[in-house]
Amino acid sequence: MNIGIFPCQGRCNVSMMTKTVAEFFVDDELIRVLPHLSSLPLDNESGVNEKYIALNGCPAKCASKEFESSRIKQHEEIIITKDFDPKNNEKYEELLNIDEEVYLVQEVIDRLLGRK
Repeated sequence: MNIGIFPCQGRCNVSMMTKTVAEFFVDDELIRVLPHLSSLPLDNESGVNEKYIALNGCPAKCASKEFESSRIKQHEEIIITKDFDPKNNEKYEELLNIDEEVYLVQEVIDRLLGRK
């Protein structure tokens, strides 16, 4: 099984953070970051064994909404601000100290892969 992570596509600091967190997990054999959803099969009907994570930066859930509008099933949804409440501040200007956010995504990946 493979995992596709679709980070928030916005331009604010929180969405930029989701893109950075997603890149920590890129593995050519197992995990990829999806730059867009247009090339994915509708409703996962292609027989490809891939699960999708919507990695949202804030409660607006733009990544999840993109899955919905594309009629593609997401298997997990993460909302970074729900657990860590990042603000528009210097932390994400330089994208430092994102270990907690990376760990949150790792937990979801492990769950999808049956590791935990």
